[in-house]
Amino acid sequence: MLDNPYTHNEARDDLRKALAAVLEESIPPLSDEMNLFREFRLDSMSMLETLMELEDMLGFNVDPEELDIKDFETVAGYSGFLVAIKAAV
Repeated sequence: MLDNPYTHNEARDDLRKALAAVLEESIPPLSDEMNLFREFRLDSMSMLETLMELEDMLGFNVDPEELDIKDFETVAGYSGFLVAIKAAV
């Protein structure tokens, strides 16, 4: 039986769902070039809440001390981070 790999599109959609849960508002479809801090006025606390929401949704854990903020600035970066994490789980 072959496992289906977690895709960039799935990661982008899961990120949208997590943002909606954390910000408690409807989030439009995301494009890769969107800057999450500017587009949604995120700060470090809301970004951490989004990561925790994704950890719960996707079943992974990361040490926040080992994270690079550059991975979370854009939708493409965050989605790439999620794909890599899911591949390692």
